[in-house]
Amino acid sequence: MGNPEAIQILSSANAVMDNDHFVYKAGTHGSAYINKEKFPFLGAHNLEKILVEAAQNAVRSGLNLQGETSVGIIGPAMGAIPYSLTLAIAFEKLFPGVVFFPARTELEIDKDGKRVHIIPDKLRADYKDRCFIIIEDIVNNGTTIREVSDLFSGFARVKAALCIADRGGQTAQSLGIAEYYPWLRVDMTQHDAKKCPICERGTPINTVLGKGKVWVNLFGQPPYSKDKDFSAFWEKLS
Repeated sequence: MGNPEAIQILSSANAVMDNDHFVYKAGTHGSAYINKEKFPFLGAHNLEKILVEAAQNAVRSGLNLQGETSVGIIGPAMGAIPYSLTLAIAFEKLFPGVVFFPARTELEIDKDGKRVHIIPDKLRADYKDRCFIIIEDIVNNGTTIREVSDLFSGFARVKAALCIADRGGQTAQSLGIAEYYPWLRVDMTQHDAKKCPICERGTPINTVLGKGKVWVNLFGQPPYSKDKDFSAFWEKLS
């Protein structure tokens, strides 16, 4: 993992763990994990420092708001909503003369029972034709950024997306947005369960974080036989 200072801050609240054995949602295995539920327990000062540095990193990396007078910081429901105001304040100091404001999405259940992001009806008129930046806590496969970007396209402009930590190797191109600035990139090497060297060593799976509890309930702890069928894991999550 890169950025030693970032790792130190996150590790102080056990938000980043390494040298363990985790099962991710995709059913792959690895030794590293970021627990976003621990972010609030970094303390207000550390959390503010992270968001300020995330803003500064975006500017250093090329974010340019020339010509903009008002920019909304979208904190998608539910995890990133608390970060939008702090990031807006940080950007106002970096771009004098531009007014930044916290924005948000909400979640509702669609006809298929899936949770989807929506723009509250009472805010649509205020958001129309404005410029926005998305802030996320953790980016894995980028689904939230893509969904929110698509939601705002057509009646507003999404300039860029930022995140505290990217653990999925995403890029602006893969996310379908113009600009993308992760503060921290975490190289979370993922192994196919049938070829997992951590399993082969017999290292117990962490059953507190990730999907380890589900995995162990189904298959027990490693090592596993070469012909072990793991398909029940995806059936359980579907």
